[in-house]
Order: sequence, then structure tokens, then C-alpha cells
Amino acid sequence: MPDVIDFDDAMKRTEGEDRALLLGNGFSAQYFSYRNLLDKSGLAAGTPVRDLFDALATVDFEAVVRALEGAVLVERAYENAAHAAEIEGDARKVREALVEAVNATHPKHREDLGSKYTSSADFLSCFSTVFSLNYDLLLYWVNLEKRLLRDGFGLGKTAGSFHGPFSEDAYCHLYNLHGGLHLFESGAGEIMKAVDTGSGVIATITDEIAKRGRFPVYVAEGTSTQKMRRINSVAYLRHCLDILRGNSAVTFIYGHSADENDAHIYRAIFGSETKHIYFGVYKPDGDKLRALDGLLAKYQKTAGSTIGYTFFDSGSAKVWET
Repeated sequence: MPDVIDFDDAMKRTEGEDRALLLGNGFSAQYFSYRNLLDKSGLAAGTPVRDLFDALATVDFEAVVRALEGAVLVERAYENAAHAAEIEGDARKVREALVEAVNATHPKHREDLGSKYTSSADFLSCFSTVFSLNYDLLLYWVNLEKRLLRDGFGLGKTAGSFHGPFSEDAYCHLYNLHGGLHLFESGAGEIMKAVDTGSGVIATITDEIAKRGRFPVYVAEGTSTQKMRRINSVAYLRHCLDILRGNSAVTFIYGHSADENDAHIYRAIFGSETKHIYFGVYKPDGDKLRALDGLLAKYQKTAGSTIGYTFFDSGSAKVWET
């Protein structure tokens, strides 16, 4: 059975070295449910709209709305005005359903997390670069505690409810590999981030979806292939993945299970110049460690990599303690 060390031991082993962190869903699990947002949307199974998600093999709300809006144009061209109006109403329902799902699953305000920011901010301060697979706002909010990680929007300006655009020329230490609920694409294809204008960032996000019909840039698809298709369609996401591929720091992974639906991430890591991987395991036991060891060994072999990895007990990092 592979050995497991404490987080403090991993810190000592890498003292003086540059460290990068990859965050998975486990970082946010205490506050945000990563069960498919579709399950929380209120769209009933067996209805045409819900069936359309299955027909398109996606959980991307925006993709479904695009399909519906395309159907509206077709129906109007064929002078089926009544059916066009019905489909247009369904597109509106899908936008409203995403708003409902976000509000049902996500804390409304940064203050809802209480005093636990101190420990999570201390944890982040151990790393010079952070990559996130999460699309919730937890990392965004935690980073406000010490503001150690620049997000690439420093050269932008605030206009109304948004700040930006993201610039590859700006200082950046935080990369949202799968996008985020707070990230929106402008008409010019630039990435802007939602800001709090008084009612909270979640309110800004849901208003943008419900009132303006714009969707956040985030990767919700199920398989690695589907996720890569979405990543390749957005310049910002491609850039973030390229930075991970070029990473040369020691890499820590926290809150992730190394599932094959994120195989593209592990191909990038094992294909990078990282010196070593420290993989966090929640409540490690023999079966879990052997399974993870098998997955990581497979990614390592597939990439033709000699990068080694060590397991650490993720609970010992004490990320969310008061």
C-alpha cells in the first residue's frame, strides 16, 4: 500500500521550492453541491426541455438555449408562429432554471462562510500559483481575504457590474481551468468578471442570466472529451490549460479524485515540467490509496512521464477550520 504523509511534512519536503496547487470539488464541497446543476434546476424529467439535454448529450444550459433559439428561427421561417412562441418560452424557462439552480446550491454572500476564511486563506498562501477545476465562487471569495493571488484582470476597468477584461499581459497567479460562474464573455470575445454592486456577486450573475440572457463561462460537460471541446472553444480556457501544461513548480492536488472525466487535466500535469506531485487523499484507506495509485500510474504511463507522486492526508491541511 502506498505511504501517506501529513500536509506539514509535504510542506517541509518542498520548503524553498515553488509550489502550485490544483483544486478540485472537495475544496468547495462543504458549501456548494457539485451534483449536476441540472438536478437542482426544477426542470422535470420527461418534459421536452429536459429531454433536449439528453438528446444533445450535455448539461450545458447555454447549449440547450442556443438549440431552442435556433428552432425558433426555423419555426418562424415556416410560419409556425404558435410553436415558435412555445419554444421561445422554453428557452426562457431554461435560463430561469439555471438561476434557480445557482440560488438553490450556492451561498449568497461571502459572509455566509463565517470565520473560516482565515484557515483557507492561510492554506492558499502556501502556493504561488493556483489552478482550479471549480466553477463556484469559494476560491474567488477566499482570495479576497489576503489578495495574494492576482487573477489576470488587473489591467481592466470596472464598468457597471463587471470588471475586465482578462489580459494575458496582466499579473496572474489564479487560473480557472473550467471557467466560473462569475466569468462572462463580452460581445468582443473578452472575459469579464462579475463584481458585487451592492446585492452580492450571485445577484449580479443571476440578473445577467435572467434579465440579459447571458451565460457564465464554465465547463459543465461530463466526459473529458466533452470538456476539452468546451475548453478549446474559449480562448481564456485554452490559455489556462496551456499555463498548466507549462507549469514547472511542485504540484499539489487537493479535493480531487483523479477521475477519468478529467483525464485532460492529468495529461497536462504529467506532460508538464512539474518536479513532483503531492496528491491529497480524503480519509485515506488501503482501497482508496490503491485505486488512486492505479489511476495516477496509468496517467503517468500514458504520458510517458517519469514525474513521481506522493500521497498526503488532505484532512491534515485543515483548510476549513475556524
